[in-house]
Amino acid sequence: MAQHFEDISIDDILSVAEREHEAHSRFVQVLCINGEEGIDLVYSYQKTADQGYAMHNYRVHGVKPETHIPSVTKFYLVAFPFENEAHDLFGVQVDDIAIDFKGGFYKVAMDKPMTVISPAQKAAREKAAKLAAAKAAKAAKAAQEAASKTEAAAGERVQAAPAIDWEAECAKVEAKCANLDADKAAKVMAAFEAKMKKAQAEAAKAADVKPAVDWEAERAKVEAKCANLPEDKAAKVMAAFEAKVRAAQGDASAKGGE
Repeated sequence: MAQHFEDISIDDILSVAEREHEAHSRFVQVLCINGEEGIDLVYSYQKTADQGYAMHNYRVHGVKPETHIPSVTKFYLVAFPFENEAHDLFGVQVDDIAIDFKGGFYKVAMDKPMTVISPAQKAAREKAAKLAAAKAAKAAKAAQEAASKTEAAAGERVQAAPAIDWEAECAKVEAKCANLDADKAAKVMAAFEAKMKKAQAEAAKAADVKPAVDWEAERAKVEAKCANLPEDKAAKVMAAFEAKVRAAQGDASAKGGE
């Protein structure tokens, strides 16, 4: 039996259900998965015999506790146990369930029991957020130094815009992240880092000068990455990085002697 997977948005849930219903597909399940970005929902439908009973799975990623999704019981009444379960065990807000138990489908000892994470998972997520913040801070410092070098090299050819104090900007973002959960903080810091890199690249392009690579900052990034790798693999990654540094420095020396 063939399996097919497709990512859809919340707005597509009802149109997909209607399409599958008109094709006489059989409703199989709504599967909930507690992910780092929210609850992932997988709607599964089985095609008819003439289509080889193929299973089509439609995934909705990262549903937040405050997000409302529509019930598919308008087309498949048999979906009501799955949607009540999604609400009672995972906290998913499902609107207009044909047979709605209003939170009483399961008798549970705590709210949304399937969203509880272990201390180890929580520690891992907090560690990831801290690493992302440290990485962004190092990158901000490197970007600040690179921007200064770019302006100096450009000289009178380009009237450079005022340099952005990336360290100060990073401090502002870190302060903002202090009030966010670990997952959202990591996303905010990643977005900041991307913005900073884009600004650095644009500044370099405007000055027609290639920014010098801050190998110490690059080394810090590689070391942070290696912290989560097995020892033998980390050693290989670091060896490859050192070889890259030596090659780059060799090229720079050769160009300087021309």
